Amino acid sequence: MKLGGSFSKLSMPKRIALVAAIIILLLTVLPLGVRWFHYRFTHAITPSAFVDSDLSNISPLVSGHLKEILVDESDLVKKGQVLALIDDRDYLAQVELRRSELDKVRMDISTLKITVERTRRDVEEGILLARQAIMEAKEALTSVEANGKRIERDYLRFKDLLGRQAVSQSTFDAIDCEWVSCLASTKSAGILVKMRETGLKKALIGRHRVEELEKKLLVLEAAGNTVEKALEIAQLNLEHTRIESAIDGVIARKFMYEGDFASPGIPVFSIYDQDNIYVTANLEEIKMDGVKLGQKVDLKVDAYPGVDFEGEVIKIGEASAAKFLLIPRDNPTGEFVKEVQRIPIKIAVDNTRGLLKPGFSVTVGIKLN
Repeated sequence: MKLGGSFSKLSMPKRIALVAAIIILLLTVLPLGVRWFHYRFTHAITPSAFVDSDLSNISPLVSGHLKEILVDESDLVKKGQVLALIDDRDYLAQVELRRSELDKVRMDISTLKITVERTRRDVEEGILLARQAIMEAKEALTSVEANGKRIERDYLRFKDLLGRQAVSQSTFDAIDCEWVSCLASTKSAGILVKMRETGLKKALIGRHRVEELEKKLLVLEAAGNTVEKALEIAQLNLEHTRIESAIDGVIARKFMYEGDFASPGIPVFSIYDQDNIYVTANLEEIKMDGVKLGQKVDLKVDAYPGVDFEGEVIKIGEASAAKFLLIPRDNPTGEFVKEVQRIPIKIAVDNTRGLLKPGFSVTVGIKLN
């Protein structure tokens, strides 16, 4: 009543102006309201989103004090670029030690190879000479035995003649002496053959010594390979004192400074790739209906209120973020408070224009089909 009374007290021009102002206000606000309601019915919206990137934590492969830091945060780096240097004096000493060990082993191998070849040559020559000596001894034995058979026939014939007194005792004694000498020569030749065969056996034993030397050479060569591998590892460790970038990107954070002790597995730098920027949205489960891969997304970045970005849904999480909590939910007693869970959605940004940085807050509107 008061409003109507106040309106009735206004003059006609003022009434017309007020009505016109109300109509203009309605015509201005109503489309915005309709658009606001329409957007919320056709889009899955969440302010729980942020710019993300696959961060690469760079840590050394060997431990040591950082001698020099060559880059700083926000610096652009290339793959393979040296970011920091670890004090390499201990690793240089290891390389020199392994190199001297390898030189010694190689010298021992070379010396042993010469010994093996010389021993093998001497043994084979000894075996050859022993076999030749056996052949000569056997030929001599054969000759003596053939001569002995002739003398044996003469001895038996003269012995028979002596029994019939057909020859003198002196003639027989000469044949008998020759026969005894022939028996001694045959025995001596047989002994010589056996001696030569014994010599061959001894010469053949030399091959076992060659085999032992060859086995020793194999062991020494294996030791040389081990020392060579140790040298390669020492040289590799020396190379690893140069901490290099694994990707092209930007230094997001520097965790250590010159003089700090760096260890494998502990990051020194964190790098992100500017060409691999995306948005991770945590969408409430009640808004998941209709969300599919390939849908267009409106992105409002808090850091750039006047700039619009567009994206596309490229991955929908298979589990809620609650499943990956350090302390997962447990309900053994039956006490339970229902909470709306959030599903991670990965969104590719069409054109970052170099403006987006990991960690920026984003409001996401996924256009539903």
